[in-house]
Amino acid sequence: MKKAILKHGAAKPANNIMKGGDVIYSFSIENANTINLSCGNSKIGRMMNWSTLPGNSEHPLIAKGRQVTNVEGTCSHNCNGCFKNCYARRSILQHHNSVTKPWATNTLMIRFKMDECFRQIDTKIRELNNKFYASGNPADLKYKFFRINTSGELATLEELEKWNELAKKHTYVNFAVYTKNSIVVLAFFKRWGQTADNLTVNISQWHHVMDETIAELNSLGAKYNIFTYDDSNTNKNELSEEDKRYLEALPHCKAVMQNGGHYLKPDGSPLHCSECQRCYHKTGKEIAVYSH
Repeated sequence: MKKAILKHGAAKPANNIMKGGDVIYSFSIENANTINLSCGNSKIGRMMNWSTLPGNSEHPLIAKGRQVTNVEGTCSHNCNGCFKNCYARRSILQHHNSVTKPWATNTLMIRFKMDECFRQIDTKIRELNNKFYASGNPADLKYKFFRINTSGELATLEELEKWNELAKKHTYVNFAVYTKNSIVVLAFFKRWGQTADNLTVNISQWHHVMDETIAELNSLGAKYNIFTYDDSNTNKNELSEEDKRYLEALPHCKAVMQNGGHYLKPDGSPLHCSECQRCYHKTGKEIAVYSH
């Protein structure tokens, strides 16, 4: 079994199955055999999407005093500062009865059975877009977008390389990932130069934590976008006046209003990521999103 990466690349025990405490849902590596792929939700629209567990061993998921699952989350060293405000954490605590099993299974599959995991994802994409793969006509493409990690985070260089290989197999599908894993992203761009044309890396900027990474990516000539968290709309924000002015000047995610609510179009329907598409193309631009 491969070792996971924790802080600054330090090795930790390989099983990533946490022990102790009162656990609501327990899972084993042996019983994790089938991936779970979703086909959209009220925010992103009709879009294939993949989720793993958020958090890590230092930031376990706790619901009403009980540990939600014995499977460690995928966020490695990236939880400090944002875990309490994490939308994926809120989602699993509110809906743990429905999302824990698929997210935990995906986590175990991608962590311990990576080749089989990506073989199944590849097969699922072909099944969902079977009409297109039969005809070759782009008009028959049902799912044109794939969000990597609606919940969870890139954990290893090998994982990002696998997503890149998958994107190259499905050139008519636009893939995108949001990430704060500097170690993985920098290692990838140093080794490969760029991602596949249809795989966009969106660097998740959070109170300057990615400044050094962004500077290094620029020195490498990497093509990527920046997706910046803007909590100026919250009463407890600790932003400087300079940061507030900077954020105010940035274009913002069209789907999230300043009050944190989901933007509704004139007909009352929500604006979906599949309609905006900004994050699914390599624009090289920085976009902010209000806290929600």
